[in-house]
Amino acid sequence: MSIKYALITPVKNEELFFPKCAQSVIDQTVKPEKWIIINDNSTDRTGDIISNLAKQHNWIETINNKELINTKRRIGGQAVIHLGLQRINFGDYDFIIRMDGDVLFEPDFFQKIFQKFEQNPDLGIASGVCYVEEDNKLMEEKNPNFHTRGPLKIYKSKCLHDIGGLIQEEGWDTIDEIKANMLGWETRNFDELRVIHLRRTQSASGALRGFLNQGYVAYFIGYHPLFMLLRAIRKMFIRPFIIGGIYLYAGYLHGFIKRAPRFEDKKITNYMREQQINKILGKESIWK
Repeated sequence: MSIKYALITPVKNEELFFPKCAQSVIDQTVKPEKWIIINDNSTDRTGDIISNLAKQHNWIETINNKELINTKRRIGGQAVIHLGLQRINFGDYDFIIRMDGDVLFEPDFFQKIFQKFEQNPDLGIASGVCYVEEDNKLMEEKNPNFHTRGPLKIYKSKCLHDIGGLIQEEGWDTIDEIKANMLGWETRNFDELRVIHLRRTQSASGALRGFLNQGYVAYFIGYHPLFMLLRAIRKMFIRPFIIGGIYLYAGYLHGFIKRAPRFEDKKITNYMREQQINKILGKESIWK
């Protein structure tokens, strides 16, 4: 398979997880042309691990971020992704991949997901499905089929160019696919392509705080209030029962109470809300 792709990975204090993630990349049957790893002011051994990897593999490039040393880091390191994107000419690659430093996947993961793009020329963004370990069992982090998972997202280069790259705000991993769908691209995850997420999404600062943040992000990007209420109620029936849904909706309401700023592109917000209402009414929607 003649595919050229570049990986971008922001990491901060990932000494426990990143070596396993790196091995997943190194073992791939289709290896990246370039892997840019951004050390986002780590205070543990992460920097040393990255430096050693770069010495062993000439396709690994490192960036030591010093831009945001005294500011609060956005969850997932999205505020530093631009440092990697600036070093990539989209036209030089078939795919650009945004990956966290705490995921594991099979050696043929990229080979198989690239085949999905070959089978569907309209596919613009794709991912596998994330699983986390709970009670010694792997549990799926459930999401709509159109939602591609932030910890490991594969972008066709032309699609990433069409949507104008990635924003640096939280909620980026919904806004990118909404933009793509508006432009006629398809986005989806594939449940047969499993990604092991070594930490549940947004759990690095605590599970309940993660739910609060998810709710606040939903407020920021403009989720319809009714859709958000139903989402929170549904969350009450999933672990952690009741309290997860309460915290999720509390984060959403917190945005209203603070009159916090919201994502400014009304076309994207209106399109998203239309799709959410269609889902509620049982009409055709990307929210499947």
